[in-house]
Amino acid sequence: MRVAWIDCSAGASGDMLLGAFLDAGADPTVVNAAVSAVDPSLSVRVEAAVRHQIAATKASVYVHDEPHPENDPNAAYAGTEHGEGVEGGHGHGVGAGHGHVHSGSGGGGTRSWAEVRGVIEAAGLDDAVRERALDTFARLARAEAAAHGVQPDAVHFHEVGALDAIADIVGVAAASVSLELDRIVVSTIALGGGRQVRGQHGGIPVPGPAVLHLLTEAEAPVVGGTAPYEMTTPTGAALLATLADEFGLMPPLRILQTGVGAGGRDPVEVPNILRVVIGESVGAPATELVYETNVDDLDPRIWPQVLSRLLQAGAADAWLTPILMKKGRPAHTLSVLVSSANAEVVRAVILTETSAIGLREFPIRKHAADREFASVEVGGQSIHVKIARYGGQVVNVQPEYEDVVTAANALGKPVKSVLAQAVAAGHDLWG
Repeated sequence: MRVAWIDCSAGASGDMLLGAFLDAGADPTVVNAAVSAVDPSLSVRVEAAVRHQIAATKASVYVHDEPHPENDPNAAYAGTEHGEGVEGGHGHGVGAGHGHVHSGSGGGGTRSWAEVRGVIEAAGLDDAVRERALDTFARLARAEAAAHGVQPDAVHFHEVGALDAIADIVGVAAASVSLELDRIVVSTIALGGGRQVRGQHGGIPVPGPAVLHLLTEAEAPVVGGTAPYEMTTPTGAALLATLADEFGLMPPLRILQTGVGAGGRDPVEVPNILRVVIGESVGAPATELVYETNVDDLDPRIWPQVLSRLLQAGAADAWLTPILMKKGRPAHTLSVLVSSANAEVVRAVILTETSAIGLREFPIRKHAADREFASVEVGGQSIHVKIARYGGQVVNVQPEYEDVVTAANALGKPVKSVLAQAVAAGHDLWG
């Protein structure tokens, strides 16, 4: 499995993500083909950059072969939205921070969310790229709508910001798809802070409302960070929310390649970079889940059916533990061991087949001995025997109980007698 870990300890923006993916080996031809398919005036160029003596790649958006205003430090527009480049800020290039409420029909240098959506849907993009880009823009529209207290279709993007966001979002979508990643893990995201910055519509707090909405919706872990300005832009937050399969520390990897993307400025507080680490996941003990719930009001005659249904739903094991709850009430703790693949079905069984209205979830790691099956005969009846090995040595030989019961019924003998004979018959299997 090819896994990417995105390090956002210095924040994130669209151009930083794009630069990091290109530095990690994404095909620039594929990226530019996707960007120009959405808007022929757009292209992406890369150049070497250094941030705090760390080599990085700076991805810049060009419009009609001219630097996009947010990538041109001499342009009057550069760094004026949501604190980009203001008061020593990162200057990431935000794009979606240009969202605003517009009561007209989309004129005056704006593009509505519906217009942007139509352009992306009509473009000749790979299905995976189109889906990822649309998801990102939809998140941005919802976030801007929430910030302004309107419906998403009422959100318009200023023309300049819309072009920048299209290039960053479609470019990152194409780059991530071209890297053929199976899973993306995103670190805790640094947001920045400090006093309000000046945007086109007045003072805007840091972190901005759109960024907070995006990362709340994604259930992403965040931290203020060490810099007194905006470290994560709305475009960066939206892309991370779309890309992330999970959030957390770097998983166990055999590293294949790395990429470093640079932001537009070089502030003194932190290296203005975002890193991508790509590798193959390495073998580790299997991760499974344990669900638990305490139940004190279920007819105990129902429990055997519940346990049976849980095993049918894919649980690896299910068991009950008698407990004494508050006020001396007798109860049971239901515990279920299940793989993540079957977790949703098992949760449904617990909540529909018992009287539980909630449950606890614990990730665990399971270590299993190697196992194989043999068979023995008792009175002409075949009984399967499970053999467990650890370190190449046999550590357990145990007859299958259901087979023992079947044989005992067929022979008309007590189960305990047939079980003892099956254990004796399997003695040689210990080796």
